[in-house]
Amino acid sequence: MLREGMPHTIAEDVRSLPNIITLSRLALLLAAACIYFYASEGLGILLAVVAGVTDYLDGMIARRTNQVSRLGEVLDQFSDVCFESLALTVAVARGFFPPIVIVIYLYREFWVMTVRRFMAHHRLNIPSNFYGKLKTNFLMWCFLPTFLTVGGYLRGLQPWMTYLARLGITVGLFMGYVSGYFYTRAFIRGYDETAR
Repeated sequence: MLREGMPHTIAEDVRSLPNIITLSRLALLLAAACIYFYASEGLGILLAVVAGVTDYLDGMIARRTNQVSRLGEVLDQFSDVCFESLALTVAVARGFFPPIVIVIYLYREFWVMTVRRFMAHHRLNIPSNFYGKLKTNFLMWCFLPTFLTVGGYLRGLQPWMTYLARLGITVGLFMGYVSGYFYTRAFIRGYDETAR
């Protein structure tokens, strides 16, 4: 729920605690990727996990303190895509997934972004749906066993950790396309509405 009757300037919203947490997640993700590739895989994984946990923290604080904002929605969606894209890129670069996985992921993301942009232009909204949230959760949580596997940690849990990671990422990608189907239906309704 957005704060009704209150100012919604970006200068005010960017200073709210939930949005500060979301912005810190973006900084953590960038730091995690750089550290993972150029310094320490273990520390990079740890920072990525911390960044993932903040995804739950900012939303919880926003709802409990009635600080949900449009900026928060935008930043949260952007940080989810950054997290998922960076993590998939690292996994593909390390040979855990074939490159087609990132293409499958990005096609869905580009489509959803495009239809949301169209809807926003016409002052229509496509709210996030349950399947999209499932997609994000499956992808985020299954990156942990992915990177533990790629980093060679917890070898005693192999090959089960690899199976879990690959299955979870596959389910996450599938849920993304299921949610994309519902976004497409909403887009078609919105498109038809604008034609009247």
